[in-house]
Amino acid sequence: MFKLQNGDAAPDFTLSDCMGKPWTLSQQRPKMVCLYFARGEYCPTTRGEFANFNGYSRLFPKMNCQFAFVVNGGCEQHAKFAREFRMSLPILIDEDGEIGEKFGVYGVNHNDMKRDDYKNYIAPAVYLMDGEGLVNAFWLASAPRGMPSPECMLGILGYAEHNGGKY
Repeated sequence: MFKLQNGDAAPDFTLSDCMGKPWTLSQQRPKMVCLYFARGEYCPTTRGEFANFNGYSRLFPKMNCQFAFVVNGGCEQHAKFAREFRMSLPILIDEDGEIGEKFGVYGVNHNDMKRDDYKNYIAPAVYLMDGEGLVNAFWLASAPRGMPSPECMLGILGYAEHNGGKY
């Protein structure tokens, strides 16, 4: 059983991004919000996902959507990555894994591959919330395969935009 189901209110939270700027879920309303819970910049697949979604960063606001990555720690490493790769999408730092736990992301605070620099989410996850803050869609995976691509997310957002902000 998943912690959150479609139609459930998403747990509100405030996190700082890797540059220290605060970001609050409820303050994004009435826009849709896409949260991408990711492993971290150390993972080659995640680095690719960061870059892939960042390439579409100008389109998300045009689709009435705020997009943010959520990672479990590694503020310094993610800030360096964000500067080097000119990330315009926020990378939110869930230092203690509390937000990942609230969203039911598996493996929160798991020490993958005996890492000692920061913890990570073992399973990537994507949550899409409507403008009222309700979960509208979610994907949980043990690997990036099966996760929505930016093109897929834009299609979903286009449908939602013409369906009262609901997917």
